Amino acid sequence: MTNVSPQRQIVQVTADRVEEALSALLAAGPAAASRFARQAESARIPLDRFWCLADELGRYRAAVLAVPSLGRTAMLLASHAHGADEARHLGPLIAAAAEGCSDCCDIAQALIEPSRGHDLAAFEAGGLRQLAVLEYLERHLPRAGTLEALPVPSGWTIDAAAVPDVLSGADPHALGATCRAEIIAVLEASYRETRDCPGLAGLRRTSDVLDGHFGTGSRARFWLLARRGGAAEGVCLINTSPDGHSAELVYLGLAPSARGHGIGRALLSAGMRACSLARIGSISLAVDAANEPAKSLYASLGFRRTTTRAALIRPLHASPC
Repeated sequence: MTNVSPQRQIVQVTADRVEEALSALLAAGPAAASRFARQAESARIPLDRFWCLADELGRYRAAVLAVPSLGRTAMLLASHAHGADEARHLGPLIAAAAEGCSDCCDIAQALIEPSRGHDLAAFEAGGLRQLAVLEYLERHLPRAGTLEALPVPSGWTIDAAAVPDVLSGADPHALGATCRAEIIAVLEASYRETRDCPGLAGLRRTSDVLDGHFGTGSRARFWLLARRGGAAEGVCLINTSPDGHSAELVYLGLAPSARGHGIGRALLSAGMRACSLARIGSISLAVDAANEPAKSLYASLGFRRTTTRAALIRPLHASPC
């Protein structure tokens, strides 16, 4: 328990008061809290890392939920701040939630609507810094027929990174040491001179990044590698949603030697065709708003912006890399 004022204290939520904490987080009643809890259980989102501001009677007045991921990151969800005073009080609560994940995570992160200035101030008071502004894009796929892939440039091949049974499983280590090493190598190569959130470089082990991209649960994944002369120089990682209705491009990257040859367009086109064959309705992605070449590529393939978020992060340890 941490003191923040004579009237309010930071407390970690016990299991019997999770729905009360959800009510504080959502600024809603018990019905909304129960509905959120059911949805979280269905989506396998843990609710065991909750911190709240409690008043002198022990009632929860604000909350922060930390959701750790397989890739050693924790997403922070906080009550909205409706003024400078609330932002100032939320800062220590956000800091406590971030620090409370240091046992299993290397980075705490948050995604905030850029127009919510007081929310941004609260997370900055909690020790997070703005990494980038992300644009969220979406492309709908045809309901009838299949989407044709673009031609693969001469000298290149595009193949699945692993067999479907492994890619659709729940364990990223089932990829095997050789496959994981190949994907890790091309991921690391793609980070060189990257324009997509360059501030993330070196904050996590690439093996943890791979696990984070893989995500949790069994679902179809279309993970493709572009090879030239047998060596992988490009990667496209697409995961479907648990219900199989939509998909997310979680990463598209090329080694510097592969850029400018049209292979990125061919890679993403091949992934989109795989989704089309699986009768998936849409693909979404997030891109650094400052990454103009990537945004141009996505626009040329039919992706359109749906929303924008400010991405904030707080490293929880010294760089592991």
